[in-house]
Amino acid sequence: MIEIYSTSDMAEIAFLKSLLHSASMEYVVFDEHTSGLFGGFADCRIMLLDEDDYDSACELLAEAGLEPSAPEGFGK
Repeated sequence: MIEIYSTSDMAEIAFLKSLLHSASMEYVVFDEHTSGLFGGFADCRIMLLDEDDYDSACELLAEAGLEPSAPEGFGK
C-alpha cells in the first residue's frame, strides 16, 4: 500500500472515495475514525492504495484538480 492523498477535509475524502470506487480501485483510509476518539486532535486522514494503481489514481486526481501525495522513496 502506498499513500495517494492526505487531508483533514472529510468532503475531499468522500469525493476521492467516489473517484477511486468508480475506477474499481481498492483503497484504505487510514485514521478515518480517529478524530472521533480523540476529540478532533487527529484530523489528518491518509488514503492508501495498491502501488500498481498509483499512476492511474494520480491521473484521476489530476483530472479532478487535486494534487496527489508524493511519498518519499517512491520510484527509487
